[in-house]
Amino acid sequence: MKIVSKRQHLLVVAGLLLIFVASACSLPGSAVSPPSPPEEVSPTTPPAVPTMAPTDTPVVVEPAATPTQPLVAGALRQWAVGAVASSEYSSPEWSAQQATGAPNTMECGDIETAWASETSDGADWLEVTFATAVIPTGVNIYETHSPGFINRVEVKDEAGLYYTVWEGTPGEVEECPRVVSIPVTGVNARVNAVRINVDQSDGGYYDEIDAVELVGQP
Repeated sequence: MKIVSKRQHLLVVAGLLLIFVASACSLPGSAVSPPSPPEEVSPTTPPAVPTMAPTDTPVVVEPAATPTQPLVAGALRQWAVGAVASSEYSSPEWSAQQATGAPNTMECGDIETAWASETSDGADWLEVTFATAVIPTGVNIYETHSPGFINRVEVKDEAGLYYTVWEGTPGEVEECPRVVSIPVTGVNARVNAVRINVDQSDGGYYDEIDAVELVGQP
């Protein structure tokens, strides 16, 4: 009879223990922990779309028929800052200075906030000056009483030279108040003054001017 070694004895005992444990796990009622559910994965958040900041106010190009000239990129619009005249009805009412700044005579009439010549039936001129000299592209003249008797418009450059940009036959018109809008081309010198000539000798009666706008490239 062979003698079982201690090592073999230990192996046999270990095997019996494994069999016992396996049997115990397979018995009815044995609690078996259910597998853990998979971790929930949050849906991937899409990257934020950057919101574009509002752009600058778009440039609005006015129709040619409106009182002011179409706006060209870089164009400067300015009202007169100074004025002199061949004559004026009184001062400060109806003086040449009344033709400076933005329009402030909003209706047709013999109103003191516009320039008027000393007499109603002669030839006169009004000259207005501007803060910044420009290459001119347009002149806008606001008439507020007895319009239609402008017969020539000139621009003056920094050297004091005059350029005629419009001439016409004076005569009474029905529209009042109105804006005489004159496109200017062909003047390549920088100008800082506008001279408006009126001839009221044939039916005029105080052609009054409230404001003058110069449009051009600085």
